[in-house]
Amino acid sequence: MNSSDLQILFEDKYLLAINKPHGLVTDKDARLPQTLESLTLEYIQSKEKYPQKCFIGLPHRLDRPVSGVVLFAKMKSVLKLLSELFAQRAIEKTYLAITEHRPSKQEDELKNWIEKDLKQRKALIHLREKTNSLQAILRYKLISNKPVGSLLEIKLLTGKFHQIRAQLANSGCPIIGDTLYGASTFYKGNGIALQARELRFAHPITKEPLTIIAPSPEDELWDNFKTAL
Repeated sequence: MNSSDLQILFEDKYLLAINKPHGLVTDKDARLPQTLESLTLEYIQSKEKYPQKCFIGLPHRLDRPVSGVVLFAKMKSVLKLLSELFAQRAIEKTYLAITEHRPSKQEDELKNWIEKDLKQRKALIHLREKTNSLQAILRYKLISNKPVGSLLEIKLLTGKFHQIRAQLANSGCPIIGDTLYGASTFYKGNGIALQARELRFAHPITKEPLTIIAPSPEDELWDNFKTAL
């Protein structure tokens, strides 16, 4: 993949939003030939007269197998402001997931406690608070149910490690392709059927309301839900 292949969802002098493909690591990593962050920096540098002065900052992340909106800051001062907005939960995050099973309720709020298991590199779900656990809250709504799976819209109220994946699996609805959390249905290599669909927030500099939406993934599974989307 080249930096010219990146799908730009929004860009101004302060912010840059990219539609991350599944299977691509978000953070810059010296052990990997390319990541979303390294490709984004190349993209910025390719447009500037003094590329060595370019800055790109990452205030949030998506798991490698997840696709969708990733927001970057183009200045250090803006990165600080964005990081504060995420920390204050002032950025509304909406996800879409296709699960193997239909949830028991049309819509619901899931509240759990998550513990990060470093050995297994996965999240462990608890019903009550435990040492080293953090509360995780999300709301979901069933959008469409098909023989291939159920499409859920998810509002993330906390941003914890593997939160959506672990909480949905714990509720009996693993995301298609997510074998780490018990899914038995294949999606595609290095990918699961989870998309960071939308970010909604006030621009940190102009204060204007801003909504950034990623288009639906283009593949056979998501095509089943085109009408619903």
